[in-house]
Parts: sequence; C-alpha cells; structure tokens
Amino acid sequence: MKRFVTILLSTAMITTIMPFNAFGAGVTVEQKKSEREILAEEKFNELYKDAEIPDNIGDTELYDIVNKLIYGELYQQGQLTDKDREMITLAVLTTLGTNTVLKTHIYSALNAGLTPVEITETVYHCTPYVGAAKTLEAIQVVNDVFDEKGIDIPESQATVTEESRFDEGSAAQTKLFGNLGDTKPEEGEVRLGRSFLPDYCFGDFYTREGLTLEQYELLTWVCIAALGGAESQLTGHTNGNKNAGKSKEYMLEVLTDIMPYMGYPRTLNALNIINSVYDEEE
Repeated sequence: MKRFVTILLSTAMITTIMPFNAFGAGVTVEQKKSEREILAEEKFNELYKDAEIPDNIGDTELYDIVNKLIYGELYQQGQLTDKDREMITLAVLTTLGTNTVLKTHIYSALNAGLTPVEITETVYHCTPYVGAAKTLEAIQVVNDVFDEKGIDIPESQATVTEESRFDEGSAAQTKLFGNLGDTKPEEGEVRLGRSFLPDYCFGDFYTREGLTLEQYELLTWVCIAALGGAESQLTGHTNGNKNAGKSKEYMLEVLTDIMPYMGYPRTLNALNIINSVYDEEE
C-alpha cells in the first residue's frame, strides 16, 4: 500500500529512489522537500489513515503529482473545510463513475468528519443528474466501506409521502428559483420529461434530511459542472446557489477544488458561467 512518510523538517535532506529509467537502472538523488510536498504528505496522512489505496494507483508517479496539487495547495487555501472538499469530491467522482477512486475518498471523507448519513446523502443526491445506474453502483462502494469498518448503513432520510412529494418538492424548488409554474398532474395523465422535476428531483431528493437545502443545491451544481455539456442547467443552478447565499468567491473555490478531477475544459466552461451570473448585476 502506498503511504506518504511525514517529513518533520522542511530543510531535511532526503534520499529518494527515483523510478527506473529507460535503461532499467534505479537513479538515486538527494533533494530537499518543498513546502508544498511536506504539506501534501501531512494532509494525505491525516485524511487517509486506515485507508485502502490500491497499489496500482498508490505506487504511481501520477498519484504523487495529483496529490501534491490537491493536498499541498488546494486543501491549504480558502474558506472551504476538509468536510466541504470531501463532500463535493464524492459528488464529482460519483458523477464521473470512477468508483475505484471514489472508494478511496470514502475513507478520507470519514476521516474529514463527514458522517455516514452525509456521505450516503451526497451520493443519493447525484441520481437525478447522473442517472440511477451510476449512483446505484456508487452507493454499493459506499456500503462496502461501511461494512469493512463496521458502520451501520444509515436509516432512510426521506421526509415526504406519496401524497406530499409533489407539493413539498415544489416548495423546495420555489424557495431556490421562485415559482416556475409547475402544476400537479391529473390522475392518469401521461407525463413526459420535465414534468417529473417537482416530485422526483426536488420531492424525492431535495426534501431529504441529512443535508441542508443549500448543500443539496451546491451538490447539484457540482454534478452538472462535472457532467459538462449542460451549460443552460449549470447557469440555472449557479443562480440557485446565488439565491441560496453562496458568494462568487465561494463558488470559484468549489470549482477550483473539483478541477483536478473533471479537467480544464469543463472547469473553464463553468468559470465563464459563474462570471456571467455573478457579474450581470454589476
């Protein structure tokens, strides 16, 4: 298993065995740990204690490159807490369907202080945006880690009934976006596409306990940003987060933290949308 070794003195000289070069010979060099590397190792050790990191991931140079960016820089700046960062990371990895890496972040989410309910609700909430196939597989990954650690699967966080889900979902939707004119379907009515938005998307998910309405809306934004190609919906939910009280600076920090996982093209598209939504009132 790959583990960072915490370095206590930033000025300490260390001997590093470099990967085998093209001629098959190991290269031994002396180098000084940078502050970024030290911070990355310390944060990694904090978040991944007792974690199972597959050797074919943990023993790669790529893992080190990415971890130094994430834990040595992104986790060292701004107003987001480790809990915030791990929650939005779970949503991104669920959206992308990267279940091997998702599993590693279940460990770090627990170590960051997320409760089993918060972890489960984060994955559940991705369903209307990424589809049930991905989230059913992701929740199995979550449950596997819970089983390994002797954690009970959380009880249902649902608050609505069959009779109330449309009305309560509409109320949550209206709180974030205003009245969008949705009407309750008549009994026996053939329903298509968008008509399920109030009761399924908002009623079945936004009304659940475990997270706040504002957290659910932020997770929606993260899912749509990571999906890419849904700029209209991302614009709408950028406004939803703005209406929920999220500042432009906060949204930019969220975007920056999920950038390593979803890549720059989607990041730059989301950046343009954040700028357009928050700057239009200036």
